[in-house]
Amino acid sequence: MKTAKLLIAFFLLSFFSACVDTEEVIVIHADHSGEYTLVMDMSKLIGLTNQMGTDENNNGSKLEIIDSTVVLKDLVLAADNLSAEEKELYKEATIRIKLNKPNAEMKIIMTCPFNLISHLPEIKNNFCLVMNKIKAFDNLSNKQEKDTEPPVDAGMAEKALMPGTSYFQFTAVPGQLESKMIDTMNFRKLMSADSTILMMQQMAGMMGEMTYKTRISTAGEIKNYKGNNAVLSADKKTITFISSFTDMIEHPEKLAYKVEY
Repeated sequence: MKTAKLLIAFFLLSFFSACVDTEEVIVIHADHSGEYTLVMDMSKLIGLTNQMGTDENNNGSKLEIIDSTVVLKDLVLAADNLSAEEKELYKEATIRIKLNKPNAEMKIIMTCPFNLISHLPEIKNNFCLVMNKIKAFDNLSNKQEKDTEPPVDAGMAEKALMPGTSYFQFTAVPGQLESKMIDTMNFRKLMSADSTILMMQQMAGMMGEMTYKTRISTAGEIKNYKGNNAVLSADKKTITFISSFTDMIEHPEKLAYKVEY
């Protein structure tokens, strides 16, 4: 499927050009079920391709508007490299691709619902890893034979989307969510030595800041919160924390947050 292959190429290119903004969205319902969503916004990249005039595929037709959702249930349940617990957690996961080329918009939206809030830390910490295991983005392209194009480096994608996840501890219980840094020293070592992070830092200097957002919505009012550049909604049920790539490099503790509701 040529359209999907183009999208995968854009996805790969976005990490090399540091043109991706990331948003985590956590929605918690009254019964403590909810949804975890990871949004990769590559609109900057589409803007660049528009400016360069690289909007035509091999047939000469233009890639304009796409809004497609892929349900991953069959892929998850058929995966031999997933445990029974992983299959149960991720079987309702979806990937949505939104592209509006005239408006220079492109997003990849990965969503996984959860029935119990105790499942949220596992989903948040390992969503990208599981998508890597099942080769979700490879399967999006519906390849029937080996391509000559380089595959998406899922390990690089995970580093870009969720850098240093293992150096933070995320907990979720009814009434409280918290992400705290547990190993600042080794996190700083990672930031100064990892080749992918260093590449992202260099490209960000040329292409502009990457942003990392966490948006949490709850059924009831949020009572207390702490986090970087916090914005509380008028109804006090949604809180958004915003950090930049520079924040992550220079002040990684800014990525920590706590919400009581």
